[in-house]
Amino acid sequence: MPITRKQTTIGLVAITLLTFLLLSLFLMTELRWTEGELGVPLDDAWIHYQFARNISQGQGFSFNPGEPTPGSTAPLWTLLLAGLATVTEQMVVGSIMLSALFLVLTVLLTFGLTSHLSDSRGFGLLAALGVALTGRLLWAGLAGMETTAFAAVSVTAVWLYAKRGLGPASALLFGLASQLRPEGHVLFLLALLDTGWVFLREARRSHKKRLDWLALARQFGFPLLIYLVVALPYTLFGLATTGKPFPNTFYAKAGTEHFFSFRTLQESIRLHWQDNYLAFLLLIPGIIPTWRRCRLIVAWLFMLLILTAFTVDFIWHHGRYTLPLAPFVVITAVLGGQWILQHLPARSRPWVGAIIVILFVIMAAVRLPLWATYLGQNSREILLMDVAMGNWLAQNTPPDALIAVDDIGAIGYLSGREIFDLNGLISPEMWPVIRDEPQGYLKNEAATRILSSVQADYLAIFPLWHWELANNSQVAKPITRFQVDSRTIIGDQEAVVYKTQWPYIEAAAVLSPPLAVLGEDISLFDYQFTAPTHKEDLLELTLFWQNQRPVTNRYDVFVHILNPDGEIVAQSDHEPVQGLAPTNRWQPGDIIRDDHSINWSQDLAGGTYSVRVGMYLRDTGERLPAKAAVVIDNAVELTTFEWPAVAGSTDPKQGS
Repeated sequence: MPITRKQTTIGLVAITLLTFLLLSLFLMTELRWTEGELGVPLDDAWIHYQFARNISQGQGFSFNPGEPTPGSTAPLWTLLLAGLATVTEQMVVGSIMLSALFLVLTVLLTFGLTSHLSDSRGFGLLAALGVALTGRLLWAGLAGMETTAFAAVSVTAVWLYAKRGLGPASALLFGLASQLRPEGHVLFLLALLDTGWVFLREARRSHKKRLDWLALARQFGFPLLIYLVVALPYTLFGLATTGKPFPNTFYAKAGTEHFFSFRTLQESIRLHWQDNYLAFLLLIPGIIPTWRRCRLIVAWLFMLLILTAFTVDFIWHHGRYTLPLAPFVVITAVLGGQWILQHLPARSRPWVGAIIVILFVIMAAVRLPLWATYLGQNSREILLMDVAMGNWLAQNTPPDALIAVDDIGAIGYLSGREIFDLNGLISPEMWPVIRDEPQGYLKNEAATRILSSVQADYLAIFPLWHWELANNSQVAKPITRFQVDSRTIIGDQEAVVYKTQWPYIEAAAVLSPPLAVLGEDISLFDYQFTAPTHKEDLLELTLFWQNQRPVTNRYDVFVHILNPDGEIVAQSDHEPVQGLAPTNRWQPGDIIRDDHSINWSQDLAGGTYSVRVGMYLRDTGERLPAKAAVVIDNAVELTTFEWPAVAGSTDPKQGS
């Protein structure tokens, strides 16, 4: 029996109220986890807040005020928040309200598109209900992010395209979608290809021998112009600021170790399968009827999943890059259910349809508590880690401090400090390190060079992500730690703030004359030495190196302390800065600060001790030839010092 308009209205009102009720229940669950403090489940939301605040204050499209950069993948969402920032400072509340509103719009728009494709209000209501019960979308509806806005606009664009084809209005919506997520460009490209295929098919059917260029211009010209007017400005902005057409995130996060990441594809498919098991099963028979009524939906479902697998090695944030496909999965599944019912005997349709609806609802609803819990856990972690670090830095660092961070959002917004982004979202300088350097020491060696050039005052990082950097006492000294007891969304369970001292010191010219020359390219031009005392167990030596030409090999630095008999009693052997500034990364003119802390025995006999340094190849032990005032066996004697005798002291022998 067809559903009347009145019944449809009642159904839509009920589904809308249900959506708001579920959002409220999710929010209550979050507040239980966060002990009443409202938060968002992603640090990325705070990135938008920072851009939005700067825009509203006349600082342009920038994260660090006055430094324009296309660091937002959703410029339209950022602009919406900027409008919000002009009237309120409650960005968390405002962004959550916006994302929740767009979720409700997605539910209603799904009804419209499904009703159009199925020619049935009843199936439209079922699709709307399926979207309202999708736990991941409810999570996104309270994330303060652009995900639900992109879903709403893309559903609207496809709906208009399905009704009227590619025209000015649908082109405008496709353009707006591209400014909410860069994947929107792909959706518009698919619409262009579909329209082109239809155009050529009609041309063949008309038996015209020549292509009608005027008709082609009428079909594509105005829609393309409108799309470019909407989409081109941010692309031009990127070219003007970074020399790249896409947002920074593409160059910072995109790229896989393999040509195609099957892991990403499998994880994305599994998440959509878990959203609603029955919907995913009905997706299979729904592909053919959906293809016949709107090819763009099927192409979009497959293309975004495949494109994501080509772009990243693993999914991010519960698969939020492919999450906007959820309404289209539900629409295709409902059309699949309609197709099944149409091929059943008339007598069995009512009870089979009832079973489908009941299972459809149950399989969606059963996962709602899980996603409500995820929302609470995720928000709690962001509050305890990123928000807490941002507030701490605001209170405990100088206003002009430069802070290098892993998660830039809450730290940048709340600290008010200039930020250098180790993940490259706002710092393109890191792109070569992220994309070209392997994990481990090599990546941290390259990062050390860049961080030395910008002279970051602090690190606020996950130490496990930068193990060699975080555990190098010459470079980073821990100040305070932040920890969480779970790991559902945050990068790691511990973050640490470090005070830093970088090894590369910028020099305008090669200094001369040096104290010593090693080989032909490396100069030792200065040092700082603190002689040991009976109150200290360490001998401190800082060497200042400079190279005149690029160095090919990686050399270790040795520091030997010799007793009056010429025997080594203490020593240090490692690459400069404990491996973070290897000689093969030095550039002509670099000054490298290389600290050595050497254990000192208080029981050594009194007398005159000497300090000798040099370099050697670890594989062969061969020392670099040395030239200096005093050189013994290619070891430069820097200085001597007196160690006072202590009653009862001995001289333990240590071999070289």
